[in-house]
Amino acid sequence: MSCGARKMIKFSHKYLENDYLLREEIINNPKASLFAKLIDSTLLKQNATEQQIENLCLEAIKCHFRAVCIPPFYVEKAFSKLQNTDVRLATVVGFPLGYNTLETKVSEVVNLVSLHVDEIDFVQNVSLVKNNNFKQLEKEFKSIVEASKGSLVKVILETALLTDEEIYKCAMLAALSGIHVIKTSTGFASRGASINDIEIIKKALTQYQNETGIFVGIKASGGIRNYHDALSLVKSGATRLGTSGGFEIVNEKVNHTSY
Repeated sequence: MSCGARKMIKFSHKYLENDYLLREEIINNPKASLFAKLIDSTLLKQNATEQQIENLCLEAIKCHFRAVCIPPFYVEKAFSKLQNTDVRLATVVGFPLGYNTLETKVSEVVNLVSLHVDEIDFVQNVSLVKNNNFKQLEKEFKSIVEASKGSLVKVILETALLTDEEIYKCAMLAALSGIHVIKTSTGFASRGASINDIEIIKKALTQYQNETGIFVGIKASGGIRNYHDALSLVKSGATRLGTSGGFEIVNEKVNHTSY
């Protein structure tokens, strides 16, 4: 893409331009080492220990991953490890089921922003989708964006629980509501990201970009265990990868964990 064409793109958040450009580079020159800056290195297991979180942060610093995504309980510890590095700090809200009250979710976001997180990955209320209550879902989306105070916001759709039509509608509504990245999965459902999920989200966001000129990112997460999986998802449209296998991906090995 020419510089002139790129200048016409408006990014929903300033940090998405790097994701966009790196994806373009990977498509043109698919080297495993390039994936590091698209990876949110993730540890969200219930039994995660302090030492594991510390190791995750140290590995992310060494590999220059885009971010670490960790439980809220460990945010303060991770912040102390990541401060003055190029690794961003992400955490989760309403995780993993998403059916917290809106007030609870907003309170979580406000608290986490005060703890210096860079990125918020929140689980949408799938019950609202199944009840066809997209008006209330829009309120949830907009309220969380407002509470984030400029932090990058990703919505986790939990695509395993949705029809193709619901994935499309949720992705479009999220973009219209000011959310910066559409994410597929928590890693706690029956499956993680699929190529089909990414293609549907990409279709919705392409329509949104055609209508508004605004680029919204896509995060594939759950079940990404090797370089070939990662490349396929990026080629389909993903601009971020949520995985516990970041080290294996950039070294073209295989990760055998469940996320």
